[in-house]
Amino acid sequence: MIIELCRQEGVKLFANRYPYLLLGIVLLGQAVYTALKALKEPATTLDVLTAPQLWGDGMGVALRLGLFVILVLGAMGFSQEFAQGTVKTMLVLPVRRGEWVAAKLLALVLLAWALLAACVLLGALVVAVALGWGDVSRGGVTLYQAGQVWAQVAAATGLTALLLLPLCAFALFVSAFFSSSGAAVGVALVLAIVLEFGLGLLDESARFVFLHHLSVPFGQIVKMGKGLPFEWDETLAWGLPVAAVTFCGFAGALVFRMERMDITD
Repeated sequence: MIIELCRQEGVKLFANRYPYLLLGIVLLGQAVYTALKALKEPATTLDVLTAPQLWGDGMGVALRLGLFVILVLGAMGFSQEFAQGTVKTMLVLPVRRGEWVAAKLLALVLLAWALLAACVLLGALVVAVALGWGDVSRGGVTLYQAGQVWAQVAAATGLTALLLLPLCAFALFVSAFFSSSGAAVGVALVLAIVLEFGLGLLDESARFVFLHHLSVPFGQIVKMGKGLPFEWDETLAWGLPVAAVTFCGFAGALVFRMERMDITD
């Protein structure tokens, strides 16, 4: 049942033009940024770009743009149903509200993962054309072999996919409190922006906020491309647990909200 509901949610989502436009903006922005950065002449030999560094920088831009896309589409999840009055069909369908929530959340997560996969592949292609993939070398010394590079690129992608889960749950949670899609989107974006700027004031306490960890995996790939030591300790010790707790918290609160909501009016 949840799979079929998820399919229906996907059909409803892509029945409009705006998801394609938003996704296209993310991919175009990433491609243009990566290509322009590759064309920039290095000031010194220390500024020479490597493939992992260029890919990681481009993915950082794509992630920043993609976060807003996920927030926009997620914040419209339930608010659009309320605005159009289609939420009342839940009263006549043999579907539990919890299943409906799970289907919407799954559809949004799959979209976020699809966008991530598209950005990863596009970034890898642009880097391959601009620089070519291979070992990371500095001064004729091989610091990381090509196999290590690809392994860490895969690790960064997988970790980012998991760290996107609480963002999806957060966006849908916000959508359950508004009958206007515009209001839901605006509040979700404002909260995310305020939270992101607030992270700079939290110092070590920022590790308890899921948004803090989202930029870490691709940042580690940039460090690898520069020939610097990198590690996954913070992501494994703090990022994944914080993401898991935050995801469960928002998802649980969303189910509770929908179960208690009177949608007969």
